Amino acid sequence: MIRKVLIVDGYNDEPGGLGVPPYIDVYPRYIAGAIWSVDNNIKIVYITIDQLRNSRLNNYNSYDLVIFSAGVVVPGKYIGGKPITGEELLIYARILNKPFKVLVGPAAKWGMGQLGGREAISPSVFKKAGFDILVTGDPEIYFYDFFKFGESSASPHKIRENYDDVDKFSVLGAKIIKQHPNYGKNLIVELETYRGCSRWISGGCSFCVEPLRGKPIQRKVEGIVKEVKALYDNGARSFRLGRQADIIVYGSNRIGEDEWPIPNPNELERLFYGIRFNAPNLHVLHIDNVNPGTISRYPKESKEALIKIIKYHTPGDVAAFGIESLDPNVIKINNLKVTFEDAIKSIEIVNSVGSSRGYNGLPEILPGINFILGLPGETKETYRYNKEFLEEIVKRKLMVRRVNVRKLLALENTKVYRLYHGIRRKNEGITKSFIHYVRDKFDPYMLSLVVPQGTILKDLWVEECDKSFCYARQVGSYPLMVIIKGYYARLSYINEIKVLGVHSSRAIRGEVITKNDIM
Repeated sequence: MIRKVLIVDGYNDEPGGLGVPPYIDVYPRYIAGAIWSVDNNIKIVYITIDQLRNSRLNNYNSYDLVIFSAGVVVPGKYIGGKPITGEELLIYARILNKPFKVLVGPAAKWGMGQLGGREAISPSVFKKAGFDILVTGDPEIYFYDFFKFGESSASPHKIRENYDDVDKFSVLGAKIIKQHPNYGKNLIVELETYRGCSRWISGGCSFCVEPLRGKPIQRKVEGIVKEVKALYDNGARSFRLGRQADIIVYGSNRIGEDEWPIPNPNELERLFYGIRFNAPNLHVLHIDNVNPGTISRYPKESKEALIKIIKYHTPGDVAAFGIESLDPNVIKINNLKVTFEDAIKSIEIVNSVGSSRGYNGLPEILPGINFILGLPGETKETYRYNKEFLEEIVKRKLMVRRVNVRKLLALENTKVYRLYHGIRRKNEGITKSFIHYVRDKFDPYMLSLVVPQGTILKDLWVEECDKSFCYARQVGSYPLMVIIKGYYARLSYINEIKVLGVHSSRAIRGEVITKNDIM
């Protein structure tokens, strides 16, 4: 009989979902809720991979069940935590030889990788290494059946057909956040609104796993806000609607039916109002993914939807645009979302409603741009298109919050895996030149617009210190890195910082004005 359960959060980063600190994603919350829905006396201990690395592994061999949640399929650079590597998963699978071991998340379903430009590790490798079960379906459904009916009756491939169980499990599992090391500080909770991508009809982007989830299913407003209330009652104060391919189309009755569903601003307002009503003193309410193709196709409805979001969110928000490439040939081969002209149009629309400065010192909402290098069809011309696109943004005096430039991580289930991909050796020089332009010219210039010298930024947390300098950030989607002089305790709170200037492509220099230990 299983009485002691250990959940190890190895962190995940997916197209729709982030779980690297200070974020906590849905996996541990749903799983804990599923188990407690069967027996609320079962002891569940939640730890992060960073905590496990600093622990004696033998201490965890006494658990009956160990669940690893892991998988980086959208590689990035992180300051809040270091995601578990494939090699570490293999080691832990062998060392923790007494408990029943289950792997969930992207690593079990798609495989995983730490760096773009390389092939991902196949899930089959983890099975061979010693994990008893790899859950390729929905983990919360598997563990509910596991504890309710027994191991032999639980299918690791079972997929939820709706959100009825999630709505129940997410409420029961909300209290697990109290075990997160960032709890009571800068913890931000990732919320799920729907699963899948409306572009599954055409196969979606060649590299993306979201369309592989099949026909999208949406979660009802009532279920989301009940979860928010449970999280809020358990101490959560920062939230991000990040688990969806395009928040603008949440609530559309055409999701799953049309490749490009029309936005439903009224339903979006109902969601945001419900969150605010159930979390009245929240500190942060942000979004993540927005499809620029939706905005360019439905400018009026999208603008109205953005206005609704701004009405209830907190400033410093980012609408992450998966543009990937502006080369027409690359767009065609990889079934991407938006052309050069339409991408500019989408950025203009977000700027028109979101560029005004909010109470915390940042613009209300700005676009974030994602590029992927090494897509099939890429040539030297690709980099010219991409650079000209950024130059056009500067020319039109538009603002974007940040530019992510990633090398392709090819997962074996995606279409791109079967195509000729990767950065050609003959293009390596122009690739480096493009990255140099973005990081050394475009980014610093854009930061000078987003946070001009003298701007007062509020509500920051110290995340790391190095000798006589510390790195502090606000809580939210893609927060700015601020370098300050002096030494402060990790996760200490700073009321206000005055911007002194741009430090680098991703950081600014700041001077502490006021500091409190308690927010």
